[in-house]
Amino acid sequence: MKHSVFVFSDLDDTLLQTSRKCSTSGPLTEAAVDKEGRPLSFHSPEQLLLLQILEPCTLIPVTGRNLVALGRIRSPSFSSYRITSHGALVWNADDTLIPEWERDIKQKIVLWEPRMQHLLTIIEDHQRTENLVDLRFRVIYDAEIPVYLSVKGSPEQLSEIEKVVIPLWVREMGGVVHRNDYNMALLPPYADKGKAVRYVMALIREHCAKPPLFVGMGDSLTDIPFLRACHYAVIPQNSQIHQEIWE
Repeated sequence: MKHSVFVFSDLDDTLLQTSRKCSTSGPLTEAAVDKEGRPLSFHSPEQLLLLQILEPCTLIPVTGRNLVALGRIRSPSFSSYRITSHGALVWNADDTLIPEWERDIKQKIVLWEPRMQHLLTIIEDHQRTENLVDLRFRVIYDAEIPVYLSVKGSPEQLSEIEKVVIPLWVREMGGVVHRNDYNMALLPPYADKGKAVRYVMALIREHCAKPPLFVGMGDSLTDIPFLRACHYAVIPQNSQIHQEIWE
């Protein structure tokens, strides 16, 4: 391993964000593009400065994006492990799945893929009954593996769906709901950022001559489990975590 300082970082709303969420008055720097190659997300001047500080470190993404969406990130770049789809998948630096992790996940999807499809039907029925015309939902795949169920809509629509899915998905099945602005992700237990980060930490320790330093960065409440696994945590201002602690 090149460096002994490893930074596990969420990406969207931590190191980059869409222009709608950019509150800075300074210039913005393109950080990611959409499916058509158009600029979508940007760095603020403060985020660029933070990335400059982190240049001597090994930066490991811990993101809700799947590998294809991660590939649309133009800045920062990554040279080590990658953790995608809210912690569901762990990749080597060459974008190959770690075999041990892949075997374990493929055993678990036998139970959870039918559950996601069942919940998809329930949401579809509720959309029709309540006339939630702008609601969008689908199962997200990463490397052809079903990793979570995505729901997009207005905050009011997501609140309606939350009432429907929490009793079944959370209380009965043991899944997790991650919600942020206009997006909601229904996560199976194997989509676990904390577990994925601890797994990668163990791999790093095997190859480090000296004890490594682990730093975590994240904005969402669902980032807290992996931040707790790190020696230090960095939290963006006005993020979900920041608001939960200080407001």
